[in-house]
Amino acid sequence: MNKEILNFVGLMNRAGALLAGTESVINGVRQQKVKFVLIDSQVSENTLKKVTDKCRYYHVPYIKLDEGLDLGLAIGKNNRKVVGIRNEEFVKALQKKLKEKNCFLQEN
Repeated sequence: MNKEILNFVGLMNRAGALLAGTESVINGVRQQKVKFVLIDSQVSENTLKKVTDKCRYYHVPYIKLDEGLDLGLAIGKNNRKVVGIRNEEFVKALQKKLKEKNCFLQEN
């Protein structure tokens, strides 16, 4: 992935289509408000397991970002390592961009 993806994440944040932070995203997944989850490469193993287990249980697709790409920086919140996308149209557009960059989604 590249900066184009992170710029798109920033756009989604400005549009109000994101939930940021581990607990907010997990709650959004439980309530079926989150359609897709992005996970920073710097996330701890415990957080990674917690988020991916919840995504698998509720059948929410997710992807872990490549090294060197800072999700928190993209949304203007440095300590955020997990982001949930609530808008289906943004999810479709992001998935199209990921396919163009030959990035594949984690299996659920």
